[in-house]
Amino acid sequence: MKAKFAFLRILSLASLLVLPPAAPGVAEETLIQVLDAGCIDWGVATVRANGVAAPTAIDADASSDSPSDMLDAARRMARSNLLETVNAIRINSGSRVVDRVARSAAFRDGLATLAQHASLTRQEYLSDGTVKIELTMDLTGGFGQFVLPEEIRQVDSVTTMTAAKPEGDRSSTPTDGKDGGPYTGLILDATGIGAKPSLVPVVVDESGDVVYGPAFVSREFAVSRGMCGFSTTLAAARNDKRVGDHPLVVKALRTASRGVTDLVVSSADAARLRSSVVHLNFLKACRVSIVMDP
Repeated sequence: MKAKFAFLRILSLASLLVLPPAAPGVAEETLIQVLDAGCIDWGVATVRANGVAAPTAIDADASSDSPSDMLDAARRMARSNLLETVNAIRINSGSRVVDRVARSAAFRDGLATLAQHASLTRQEYLSDGTVKIELTMDLTGGFGQFVLPEEIRQVDSVTTMTAAKPEGDRSSTPTDGKDGGPYTGLILDATGIGAKPSLVPVVVDESGDVVYGPAFVSREFAVSRGMCGFSTTLAAARNDKRVGDHPLVVKALRTASRGVTDLVVSSADAARLRSSVVHLNFLKACRVSIVMDP
């Protein structure tokens, strides 16, 4: 049976490479991390994994290889691959999901329960009776509530500040020199510096002071939409509704010394962000998008 399972695992991985992403039209702009057992689509905040079951995979003593038996076998393999892929997700600069699994049996069991409720997003029956399926699990919603650190807390509801400013006090509403309006979000260009995605990215200035991190966001928004969006082009980031029509665009200088998921921006750019009277509001609402290399 071990040999049969190994063969099926190879089929599963091969089908992952052959099957296109669910949204091929945005494949070139979304950030997809391909792993041995599945893939993490950071652009749409999902994890996908495949499972395959051939007639020979069913117990030889079974009376028949019914379609339901085949589907159950494929689903078990897909769930196993899904959990293996989820384990590789970076939570922050210092830990991955697998680290929490190793520390807590309750956490491991909770992830297994989440995997059981993963959506069946693709199903294929081959002429020889083989069944191929794809399971997809969102990284937001229940998963986010379960996995995000407790330090991300619920804060007061976010209210966008739109009151007019005195004529002599325009410094609190910075612009990028185009339309004169307040910033509606933040785009971080982290290309070319070896940055990697995580559930809880942290942005600091050149002095190490935090510009964006868990203390800045409301758990409500972090759970429902993630702490930030990810893309591979500035154009895609600008089209992300989460940053609004007038985002501040900042170039990350490098990754922080404590990990490849944390970003360093210039002190000048940090000051531009902090000078906005609305920046705390859009940061609390997780109106942040990060551009990384594919």
